Amino acid sequence: MAFVSNLLSVSEPNGVWETIIKAFEAGVGSYILAIVLITLIIKIIWAPLETINKKINKKNMRIQAKMQPELEKIKAKYGADKNLLNQKTQELYKKNNFSMMGSCVFMLVFLALNLTIFFTLFSGINAMADYKISQEYDYLKYNYANVLQLTNEEYEEGDMRIFENYENVTFQIRDAKEGEQAGQKYLVALLNEEEIGSVVFKTDFSYQTDEVLKNENGEDVLDEEGNPVYKIVTSDEVIQSYVYKFVTQQEGENAAYFAGQEQLTSADVATEQQINKKTAVEKYSSQYIKTCYENSENKSSFLWIANYWIADSPFKNSIFTYDQFKSEIGQNNVSAQEETIYNAFMPKLSEQVGRTNGYFILAILSIGLSFLAIWLGNLTGGKKKDMMPKQTGAKVMMFVLPIIMGIFAIFYNSVFAIYMVVSQAISAALAPLENLIVNKWEQHQEKKEEEKKKSVVDYRRK
Repeated sequence: MAFVSNLLSVSEPNGVWETIIKAFEAGVGSYILAIVLITLIIKIIWAPLETINKKINKKNMRIQAKMQPELEKIKAKYGADKNLLNQKTQELYKKNNFSMMGSCVFMLVFLALNLTIFFTLFSGINAMADYKISQEYDYLKYNYANVLQLTNEEYEEGDMRIFENYENVTFQIRDAKEGEQAGQKYLVALLNEEEIGSVVFKTDFSYQTDEVLKNENGEDVLDEEGNPVYKIVTSDEVIQSYVYKFVTQQEGENAAYFAGQEQLTSADVATEQQINKKTAVEKYSSQYIKTCYENSENKSSFLWIANYWIADSPFKNSIFTYDQFKSEIGQNNVSAQEETIYNAFMPKLSEQVGRTNGYFILAILSIGLSFLAIWLGNLTGGKKKDMMPKQTGAKVMMFVLPIIMGIFAIFYNSVFAIYMVVSQAISAALAPLENLIVNKWEQHQEKKEEEKKKSVVDYRRK
């Protein structure tokens, strides 16, 4: 519902990746499909650099293999003199047109760019996740708050039908009718398809009081023109007051407060009628919020994953607890009243629709596809002896990188895990083509070198 999207707890991120993601999402109408398409484009653009990097690696390995016997002789002959050993080694490198520094520059730049894309995209997806989580929560929150607002309207007018027949009460949002405020949305309560109450749907419950703000010295706070500044009761304070009045029914300092009305007394709370009101509100509000959740345009489910803003894990529930919600979007993005409001309806929603969020499937796919992509990428030689990396460090990374992918998939949101799975799947699919190009490239270079040697021999014979 677009008319609640302007009062989000988290501001809409506007970084480079976030802007790209939003543009793709607007174009294809699906956040997950947007991530898949972005990943595909990144990998296609990146493929030529990947091929060049493989070519450089293979060329270096070939030259090093060629020099290895000579290096062993030099080490055996000059090993006692480090300066002379280094001098002879450098002479051998020069003779074979090999530069240790030059061979590493491109690979280091390639690695740096790879890590930059990985972590900036990770940061961008997390920023979008916080925004989307807040957006989804605010959608439910303002629907819930408006049910309480309508409840209060009927309560103050003395119409008890909404409480007495709560089992059959439903809610829906409609446009304004004749005689109502044009251009406004209305939340209406229905009993057997008959409207028994209506209220303007609000996304801002705040109001200005007649109480002047005081500074730390007890003096009136004045604006730039010297006029007194009045206290503003925020939306969340008003929503919390509705919760106290109809849901938690706390007393004393935590009791409900409304402008010009008395707080609920302990006698009111103890009456049978008041208890019935609480039961009614919990019943019909929870049913309405469940309907909102299940029919939301922004519902964040994907295949077996109930909520892709949460990790694909059997130890995660698809509905956040308040502490998880606060941790996810940040303490600075929740109000002092948020916990009371959140716990008034979200735990009930969790009981109704919450479930295990996954089964580590994305983590397993991330690990398996990452290993496969690396393994296939090392088949550039096309021979059995070339099927595994020749360097110990490369062999270690062949197992370490997939484990790192799995850790990211287990501990972070499923959206980023989907990005990693798609990315590694594309890498594995492109690896044979990249290897073919590298092999053809190498064969062409070797052929040129052989022709050059033959031309030199023929010239000397003449």
